[in-house]
Amino acid sequence: MFWGSALGVTRYGVLAGSEEALVGQDGGRPRSLITHEGVLQATHRFFLELRGIDVAYIINVDRPSYRVATQDNKLLNWTFSTPISVTWDPVNFTIREIFDGYSLTTVLGYFYNKLTDLSWDPPTDVNTAFFKDLAKLQLTEALGPVKIKSLNASGEIVETWELHGAYITSMKPSQLSYEQDSLTNISVSVKYDFATLEVAESAAASGDAFAAWK
Repeated sequence: MFWGSALGVTRYGVLAGSEEALVGQDGGRPRSLITHEGVLQATHRFFLELRGIDVAYIINVDRPSYRVATQDNKLLNWTFSTPISVTWDPVNFTIREIFDGYSLTTVLGYFYNKLTDLSWDPPTDVNTAFFKDLAKLQLTEALGPVKIKSLNASGEIVETWELHGAYITSMKPSQLSYEQDSLTNISVSVKYDFATLEVAESAAASGDAFAAWK
């Protein structure tokens, strides 16, 4: 065994004590971690939890993804790649607009207020009693918690992504046109520090690393 961390790395490159330690020494055959028949996950079984917006009007959302930045290091005639940082890609989602059902404002007005309530005033209407600061704390407070939940065919939550330190970086309403009668929507882009994934009823969640094999 080679020791490169608190857990240790086996000769097959798997962290001892992780779920990957359950995979066979051949690297894992297809379906090696599938213990029984199930239903394939569908793209339409999801909802995005966002403060102040009904989940029914959110029509699509990206799931969090990450990239590992690397740096090449030279040693004599060889080049070795070293990971240096993890960067999480922005999450984008689209919301259908409605005018009825919101007593104080529209959907577009709600997202505009997320900017103006705490972070920004137009130069023609500055609130001198409450000077605002375009800071991350104010933007994250305005957006609130962001969770993306994937469902199975029975409507049960299988996976939950939570975005940490999330704030809006882009808000783009759809184009208005006399040439079509399609619904209007708002495209929103969110940047965040990192995301965590919680999987329901997994072996790790049960506290027994071998539960899936019993």
